[in-house]
Amino acid sequence: MKITKKEEPYLFWLHNIPELSEKAAVLLLENCESPSQIYRMSRQELKEKLIGWGWRDKVAERKAEAFEQFRKEWKLEQAFEELQKKQIRMITVFHREYPRRLFAMASPPMALYCMGELPRERDCTVAVIGARDCSEYGSYAASAFGERLGRAGIRVVSGMARGIDGIAQKAALDGGGRTYAVLGCGADVCYPASQRGLYDRICVQGGVISPFVPGTPPKKQLFPYRNSIVAGLSDAVLVIEARQKSGTFITVDMALEQGKDVYAVPGRLTDRLSDGCNLLIRQGCGLVLSPEDLIAELVMLKNRGNGSDRTKDLQKKRRRQEQDKQISGQMSLELSAEDGILGLLDLEPKSADALYESARQKGMKLTMQELLTELIGLCIEGKARQVSGNWFARAVAYSD
Repeated sequence: MKITKKEEPYLFWLHNIPELSEKAAVLLLENCESPSQIYRMSRQELKEKLIGWGWRDKVAERKAEAFEQFRKEWKLEQAFEELQKKQIRMITVFHREYPRRLFAMASPPMALYCMGELPRERDCTVAVIGARDCSEYGSYAASAFGERLGRAGIRVVSGMARGIDGIAQKAALDGGGRTYAVLGCGADVCYPASQRGLYDRICVQGGVISPFVPGTPPKKQLFPYRNSIVAGLSDAVLVIEARQKSGTFITVDMALEQGKDVYAVPGRLTDRLSDGCNLLIRQGCGLVLSPEDLIAELVMLKNRGNGSDRTKDLQKKRRRQEQDKQISGQMSLELSAEDGILGLLDLEPKSADALYESARQKGMKLTMQELLTELIGLCIEGKARQVSGNWFARAVAYSD
């Protein structure tokens, strides 16, 4: 279907209809002459079409009612003019500018809302993702990789979150490169608000992108889909610092499903923030020790096309790991007080005050006396050691 300028207000209306899924909207567009024809469709016509496509009578009736009501309330021209005033472009699967990379997704978005530009097909792009509460080491690595990728003309894609994502994107801009932020809210909503300066820069040196209609507030359930688009827009994914159980792995697994190569920066064996990266490397993902390593890999990827044998092996191992967890019942994230405190310890000694503060940040409800009692108990069991006074460390023999 060819979308003319005259048809775009109708297309924007269609994508905003509550109760009408993207699947139904795309089916309508594929089976009608134009969005304006859909706009003029009667309630009964829509209901019959939905039933013909497999929707149950009651569901089809509810959607047709919502369709009719929304058409009465929606100010067609005014709404589209407001979108243009915000300098937000709506790019649908029917536009030539729509990123073809996204067709590797199981459910590519019908539309993207963009402030700035979209990455071009010929551009080499890499997603840089990782922990929000990153360490100084992670911050250094994200900055070094982001800046060097920017100077090399490689586009950085991420979610503009605080921590690794935002640091890498800012560094890419500082290096003179371009970066793209995919949001889990409307493109006109800066989230997190603390990233306003970066948000404004990305609109000029790249693009802010969202699959959700403008004004959509950030919601937890929207971020996995956002992560899938981050992976979809990229030729490869780079992980810099991630815990073994973190949202980063949502993006990793989605990238693998799309046949994208995954790379990781290694970290210390005793650093819990590097557990995820080290696990990925153990499972067979690409190990990179410098930005030059990654750039060389990306050049080879572009030459041979995405989807190496290493990617397929890693995908199998990730799936097997998830199956093993389900079988053994290890999916629960609930920790006992002892296990939780043990997770706070490192081979490097930490004061009881520092451990107490870390425990509070993780939501553990216990007094200082209870913390000290648990620490002493861990020392008696040989899982921890008391270095001096109120300083404790993980026992070498129990360092996982």
